[in-house]
This record gives sequence, structure tokens and C-alpha cells, in this order.
Amino acid sequence: MTAPALPGPSPHGGGPAPYLTDTQTLVLHRFAEGHTCRQIARELGVSEVTVRGYSQRLQGALGAETIAHAVHLAHQLGMLNDLPRSVRRGLSPELVEVLRLVAAGMPDSRIAQVLDRPVYTVSDQVKRLRQRLGARDRSHAAVLGMAAGLVRPQDIDAA
Repeated sequence: MTAPALPGPSPHGGGPAPYLTDTQTLVLHRFAEGHTCRQIARELGVSEVTVRGYSQRLQGALGAETIAHAVHLAHQLGMLNDLPRSVRRGLSPELVEVLRLVAAGMPDSRIAQVLDRPVYTVSDQVKRLRQRLGARDRSHAAVLGMAAGLVRPQDIDAA
């Protein structure tokens, strides 16, 4: 006897895109663009608690543990195809490598050790990376990198 098929995306890709309400889809897009709960709440005219509720429900629908993971899965499922794809342009392999380590939560000093570069070089690369991505901060850069497919969850786990 086989187990019944469950709706939703396959953890290995290829599954159907889950159903999200229009509001959940909008919230997902805003998180993918790097907006905060507060900014999304203001735009929607709701409380931050309400936005967190939308976030939790869309994470559940996607089978994601975090909002960054939800953005990554949604990107893989083609749910974010209308987001700008210009992120890939202008990033050298060295900057992508730094982006992956930033996404893993490493401070500049640890990235410098891992890549055997001076800390000031890494700090400059992080600054250029944020400028080229249009990211407000390191977390925003990580989310944009995931949305563009430059950073994958396994990259973070391996770091």
C-alpha cells in the first residue's frame, strides 16, 4: 500500500505551486523585494501581527521554515518570475561567493578567514554587493540573492 499524495510543492522540486491568496502573494513579493513587516503592514493598512500571520500561512503553504526559505521555494516554483532579474548582472564570481557567506550569517571577519582575504577587502566587497543589489542591509542582500537563485539553502548549510 502506498501513502496518499499530498498537495503542495515537492521538496525535490517539480510539484505544483501551492495556492496562496492574493494578499499572501503580495506579502511574499514584498518580502522578496526586501520589505520589512512594518513596511508591508503600512502598505496594506494592517498591523504587523497581521502581516506575520500572512507570512506564517504562506510559509506553511510552501512548506518553508523561514520567510527567506519561502522566497527561495517560491522562486523555484516560478511564483516570483515577475520580479526583476537584473540581480545576476554585475556580480562577479567573487561577489557571489561573498554573498553566499553573508547569507550564511557570517560576519566580515569570518568571511575574510574563509576566503583568505583581508577584512577591509571583504568589507568593501559587501558594500559593493549591497550597492549592486540595491539592498538596504546584509539580510536584504541575502533575500535578494535567494530570490535571484544566486544563493541556495544548501549553500548556507555548507558554509
